Amino acid sequence: MRQYQEKGKAAFIHGNYGRKPVNCLSTEINNKIVTLYQTKYQDFNFMHFTQFLNEFEGINVYYSTVYQLLSQAEVDSPPKIQKATRRDRTKAKYRLKHPEAAKTETEQTADLSLVHKYVSSILGTYHINNATGVIVDAWFAWQETLEGYYHVFYQILENYGIPYRFKTDNRTVFNYNSSNKKDDTMDVLTRLGYACKQLGTEIVITSVSQVKGMVERANQTFQGRLKQEFRIAQINDIETANDYLLNTFVPDFNENNNLVCFNNHTKCLVIEAFDKQRFITVDDEIYFMREIPKNVKYSPD
Repeated sequence: MRQYQEKGKAAFIHGNYGRKPVNCLSTEINNKIVTLYQTKYQDFNFMHFTQFLNEFEGINVYYSTVYQLLSQAEVDSPPKIQKATRRDRTKAKYRLKHPEAAKTETEQTADLSLVHKYVSSILGTYHINNATGVIVDAWFAWQETLEGYYHVFYQILENYGIPYRFKTDNRTVFNYNSSNKKDDTMDVLTRLGYACKQLGTEIVITSVSQVKGMVERANQTFQGRLKQEFRIAQINDIETANDYLLNTFVPDFNENNNLVCFNNHTKCLVIEAFDKQRFITVDDEIYFMREIPKNVKYSPD
């Protein structure tokens, strides 16, 4: 009351009013982020771009900051942009730009690198642990043959041990009997099927993609990341691609995306920070906590 009597309404103004926050990025860094995305990382999604800014460009920013900067600059995330947002921005750009400008932009974006085309033509084989979301193996090959599956099976045995079950599609590597010639009385196995039987690994074969929902969704993620990273690393042969896949991409992906699970009644300490982010400590190790969304009975669409 005394301050109000002396200063009037000015007494209610916060002391930091008009000051720039200490954690605010400079205009130069903001412009650099936008320029990097428009030139070097133009085909990355925003989350992927944020990770590369932190790891390789020396710019430590949050995803929300990058999203806000690029949205203000009317820059889209091509692999992950929502259809409604894409439609609205396409209409706005059409109204603002002349036909000459639109033609020039089309010619520039249509110039894809040879590395991008090369990597798009090879096949990737990988498996994901349904419990943790960890990539347990990965391998590139020109054809999805028995040799490729031997490579990925070796990785699983070497790094994780004998798997309990394989849930895979209906390929001849696992099952070469057609449905009209199948005979349950004959125990005829492929070479890989025989190896799995000897190790005690069950094979579940299905052609329904919904049954393998986790790996199908991960396939979209890999398609939206691998080609871009290969272009940045200037990879142009399959041997180098496999080396990068095993020694760089898979370890980084598992470190940033894996889910750690504990048994019931595990003793732990939960900590909530001021920004509402929660952490958990188990055996002197600290983990981030995130809420797993519940499945709904019907799709919102």
